Amino acid sequence: MYQVKDYVVYGNEGVCQVEAIEMMDFTKSGKERPYYVLQPVNRNGKVYTPVDTKVFIRPVISRETAEDLIKQIPSIKAETGGPTNAAILKNKYTETLQENNCEDLIQLIKSIYHKGSVAEEKNKKMGQTDKFFLRKAEDLLYGEFAVVFNMSQGKVREYVEGKVDEITANS
Repeated sequence: MYQVKDYVVYGNEGVCQVEAIEMMDFTKSGKERPYYVLQPVNRNGKVYTPVDTKVFIRPVISRETAEDLIKQIPSIKAETGGPTNAAILKNKYTETLQENNCEDLIQLIKSIYHKGSVAEEKNKKMGQTDKFFLRKAEDLLYGEFAVVFNMSQGKVREYVEGKVDEITANS
């Protein structure tokens, strides 16, 4: 069970801070059960979820894990094939987002950037499905890194790109 003030990754909401754990009865059954009151770090509002939720929830990764992931970015391979059907693509991307695994998010981001580069070489634009899921994957990954590194989400991309540039220059 998480504690008040803990940072967690909750479903597709991204990083949230546990504000409270309260007994509530949202079902009006007369039977209260414990709920987390979560404050998303990147938007206003609250999320209420049962402590025993079926929605994906995990602790935010450690700084050391985040630094190790950044070091691995150059070796994480982009998928160069894969489905082109929009519905299949959407399902595949959605599954990756729901698992909310940082390494998988990095691979998804790299794969979509690769697809965008290929499209650009053919004087085409990136598809709307790719744009939407790229933005969502970056929000989830950089949102978590922002909490881990105690910096604004806007600075995270710059930080990560700088670190990756250093790694590739020293290889």
